[in-house]
This record gives sequence, structure tokens and C-alpha cells, in this order.
Amino acid sequence: MRILTRAWAKYQQLLITHPWKTQTIGTGVLVAAGDIVTQQFVERKGTNHDFTRTARMGLVGFIIAPVLRTWYLTLDRIVPGTAKTAGFKKMLLDQSLFAPVMICFFFSVTESLAGKRPHEIKKKLRERYVETLITNYKIWPLAQTLNFTFIPIQHRIGFVQLVAIFWNAYMSWMANKPMSETTLEGIKDSVDLIQRET
Repeated sequence: MRILTRAWAKYQQLLITHPWKTQTIGTGVLVAAGDIVTQQFVERKGTNHDFTRTARMGLVGFIIAPVLRTWYLTLDRIVPGTAKTAGFKKMLLDQSLFAPVMICFFFSVTESLAGKRPHEIKKKLRERYVETLITNYKIWPLAQTLNFTFIPIQHRIGFVQLVAIFWNAYMSWMANKPMSETTLEGIKDSVDLIQRET
């Protein structure tokens, strides 16, 4: 127990002395953890775990963390305070402006890092974006209202990422599950068309 207490104290200190680095590394680790959860408990890969994919998802976390921190700092400037009404306003802004863009950004970064071409990314977004956004609205409005109302700014990304271990598992699954036959046929048709035009 003392080890956990010391680790928590060190983490608190690093949040004050190096907030950007600490939150970026923490987010990368937690997004990778979400992929591990997906591969082991949803996809049941066992010893066939795709470590490259986990590393790629961790890199996605490193990329999105500064965006998240910047957004939370901006929200605090736009809507100062932690009263219930301020928390609710921040949640509305977050879910109406940021969440739709962030989901698109997540899929684009994930697919780009996996070596996908723009037309393949567009097809993935067409197939998965709306479903992911709807699932987002089932989870995040309550979590973000609590986050913006009760959680200090230096812990917001951490709180989000703890809640998001399950969200990240879902996002990893959505980003990595096989595409439907219809989408795959559309991609093949697009590639054929591009090859004919060149």
C-alpha cells in the first residue's frame, strides 16, 4: 500500500511540475491499456496479442493528450468556475463541439498510423462514425458533467482517461474490428478506380 501511496504522491507532484508531459504520458499509457483490454477480454487474443497495435494505440494517446489538455484549459477560460451550471455548460460545449471532432480525429490518426490511405479512412469514418458518436453520448455527458463540476483541472485528463479505459477499449475495438463486406468492396472499387485513372 505504501508503494501506491508514494506513486500517487509522485504523480501529484509531476502534475504540478510537468503537467503537459505527465498528462501526455499518462494518456498514452491508458489508451494502450484500453487496447490491451480489448484484445484480451473482447477479442480474446491471448498469446496472439498484437503488440504493434497496442503500441500504435499508445502513440494515439500521446498525440491526443495535448489536444485534450488544451481543450480543457480553453473551456476553463470560456466558462470559468466549477458550479453545477458552469460544469453543465462545459459539458454541453464539450459534447456538441469537441466530441464530434475528436472522434473523427481519433479515427483519422489511428488509421493513418496503421498505414491506411485517405479513401480508406473516409470509408471507415462513414461506417463507424455515427455509431461511435451515439455511444459517446450514452457515456460522456454524465462523466464530463462530473469532471467539469468536481474534478480539479490538473486531474481532468486523468479522470477522463480512467473512465476512458473502457471507452478506449471500445474505440480500439471500433478502430480495429474488421470492416463490413460492403465497406471492403467499396474500398476495392475505389482502389480499382484510382489505378485505372493513373
